[in-house]
Formats: sequence, structure tokens, C-alpha cells
Amino acid sequence: MQAPKFWDKKESKIGKILSPFGALYAWTVAHRLAHHHPYQAKMPVICVGNISVGGTGKTPICLALAELLRQNNLSPWFLNHGYHATEQSVIVDLKTHSALDVGDEALLLAQTTPTIVDSARARGAQIAEKKGATLLIMDDGFQNPSLVKTFSFVAVDGKKGFGNERVLPAGPLREPILKGLKRADAVILVGKDTWGVQKYLKAHKIDLPVLKGQFDPDENDLKQLQGKSVFAFAGLGNPQKFFDMLASKGIQLTGTQKFPDHYFYTRFDIEDLRKKAKKSVLTTTSKDWVKIPPEIRTGLIEIKGSFKFDSPEEVWNLLKENL
Repeated sequence: MQAPKFWDKKESKIGKILSPFGALYAWTVAHRLAHHHPYQAKMPVICVGNISVGGTGKTPICLALAELLRQNNLSPWFLNHGYHATEQSVIVDLKTHSALDVGDEALLLAQTTPTIVDSARARGAQIAEKKGATLLIMDDGFQNPSLVKTFSFVAVDGKKGFGNERVLPAGPLREPILKGLKRADAVILVGKDTWGVQKYLKAHKIDLPVLKGQFDPDENDLKQLQGKSVFAFAGLGNPQKFFDMLASKGIQLTGTQKFPDHYFYTRFDIEDLRKKAKKSVLTTTSKDWVKIPPEIRTGLIEIKGSFKFDSPEEVWNLLKENL
């Protein structure tokens, strides 16, 4: 599913009509948070979540945080819920697990850091404890009440912001903004702040550290596309962000195709994309790449990349003070 356009329009009639359902959704989230007894892990737990659904770049941020922690002599583990994973309560093994087994995000995380897949966050933390983990980074789960968080980051896309500021299904929010930010310890602003996130925080007197950063694509991967006609496809929370990034780097796009977030590609899908692309080069993201069977990747170009904080020292100082 792709986000409906009215989620970005504050004066949308559809958003107003659906507001009562949004209020009901917000009540269920608040009730769940208030009536749960979370597990206190025997190690610090860093949560990277968001208030709006999809497309804020939580997984790349988790990878960046893990690298920062390693640079400061810490050894983090990841905890991921494994979206639509067929296996649970497992430590990802890159030699045997596929995206169907553990989910696309878990495979990406496990390329650099030990990763546990478990939708029951408390149970996942207990597995980490038994394995001797000393620090846990939870990818998503800001609204999950089952595990006590030592420090919570809320990731916000600078372009999308908080959308029309309404709760699902009237808007993109998982919960009301102010209620969510009361539980947060810092905001990570991803990309240029065209929505006005900082202005919103200031207007509502939300005194949280705002850490800035952006996703940088791998330059060597981009060089493979320079001077060529390119057809791009992606199944992300916000595929347009990937297409816009390619265009901003001077890549000549002859076409694009969006797929639902966490979409698993079949041979038919890739054959259909090849027909649409004609003589253009097919390219996609790392998150999509791991969901394409290896035997049908021939000729496709993966665009890797990483999240870069504008001021890593600021992030480290903040964590050091709170862990």
C-alpha cells in the first residue's frame, strides 16, 4: 500500500471525515501503552521509531547508530520484529536465512551486526541477554509497550514531516504528535526540513534535541548509472524518495515503478520490469535487492548507501550521557 495523497494535505475533506476513526485509533494506542507492564532488560535499549508510518529511514539510522557505538568501543545487537517473517525468536544467519524467513530489514541489519528477529520485543531482549549482549538497538517499536526503552529516537522525514497531522486512517500518524514526543528523548530529522518540523516543535514548546542527517547513496554504485538510460523500481514506505534522489544525482530516468513496502519480488515481476525498461538499465535499493531471488538479479544494479549524521559527536555525547 502507498500512502494516499490526502495524508499530506492539512485541509483535506477526506481527512476531516475520517478524523473520528483516527481518534479511535489513537485511543487504542494510548490504552495499550497505559495498560502494559514492560520488561526491564538487563542492558540499555535504544529505540529508533517514528510517529508517522513508513518511509522515515529507521533501518539506515539504526545501522549508523551501531557504527557510531562500535567506534566508541561498544558492541550493540539489533532487535527487529521481522515484518511478515516466517521465523521468530531467531538470530539471523546470513548463510541460511532469506528475506522470506526473517524479513528484509533484518537481513540488512545482520550484514554488520548480530540481529535478533522477534515480534515479541521482551522475548527478543531475553534472547539477547542469554547470548551475552550488552546493548540493544530496537529497529521500530516506539509504540510497542512490552520493553522498557532507555533512550528513544523519533525519526522524522524533513519533506513529509507529520503530514496532515492526523492519526490513521485520517492521516499518517500512529498516535497524536505531542503525546508521542512526550515519550521521546530526541528527534532525528532526515533530510532538508521543508515541512517545517523544527518550526512545529518550537511553536509547541517541545524542547527535544534535534539531530540532523541524510541518506547518502554509494558513489561507486551511482557511477554505474551515469550516462545511461535508467528504469528505477522500489518497494519502500516512500519509493518516490529513491527516485528523487537518483534524479538529483543527474541520473536519466526513463521510467519508475512503485511497489508496496516490504514487497517480495517474483520472476514474473522482474520479467515485467525488463519489458517496461526496454533498453534501460534496471536499478533498485538494497532493501529491495535482498527480496529478489539471486538467480533473477542478472543485469540489475543495486544502489547501496548509508545514513550520515551531520554531527556524529553530538549524537555520541547525547547517548553517552544517557546510557
